[in-house]
Amino acid sequence: MHRRARRLLAQPGPRHTAAWYDQRGEGTVLEAGDLLLIACDGGPSHSRLEAFPPRLEVPEADGLYVLVDDGPRESWRYVFLPRRR
Repeated sequence: MHRRARRLLAQPGPRHTAAWYDQRGEGTVLEAGDLLLIACDGGPSHSRLEAFPPRLEVPEADGLYVLVDDGPRESWRYVFLPRRR
């Protein structure tokens, strides 16, 4: 496993296990630690580099990104939820 993948997997936050994801319809089967780029809707980022399996929640200074991972992997998105003031 690549050093960067190990570092990303070590970041705190809830994750599903790699086995939780049904990858039968995917062109490439990902192994734990494989890197993937996930688009972001809203917030300060356009996309995030994550290690598989990706974090379900990613805290940011002004809110929280929540992973929407239903459907094929190409449609996965992090949706930004701003912090209430």
